[in-house]
Amino acid sequence: MAKKTRADEIDSSFIINAFRKDDRSIPPSARIISEHPEDTQREGPEPPDMVEQTVKEPVREDTERRRKVAKPDYESTFVRETSITARQGKQVYIRKEYHDRIQKIIHVVGQNELSIASYLDNVLAYHFSMFAQEINETFNDHLKSFGL
Repeated sequence: MAKKTRADEIDSSFIINAFRKDDRSIPPSARIISEHPEDTQREGPEPPDMVEQTVKEPVREDTERRRKVAKPDYESTFVRETSITARQGKQVYIRKEYHDRIQKIIHVVGQNELSIASYLDNVLAYHFSMFAQEINETFNDHLKSFGL
């Protein structure tokens, strides 16, 4: 005969965490439940003023752009989970070499905690923020050539 388990003896945090560890749709920071509720309140999205500062940086010369991304900064810029999932986005095709390279980066640097969609979203967000002025100028030049 099976032994009955009392509900007050069950560690709900342990059971929930066991399921969260394997769920890739949940960001890595949310996969582990802290036993101290005040710890979870401190975590959260970056303050909006910090995000605005990175977007509003003036565009510099190409050589300065390349030097700006250092190893520690690379991980904080590109190897972080985003709120987008592959189901929310659109399908795109990339070269097999790039796909293989991205998978290696995600596997080694991201410790398999990052999706290709999140990595590409981070790379594109950085690209658009760094080249915003050039993109706008080129776009407007082409619009003028069409007489629009």
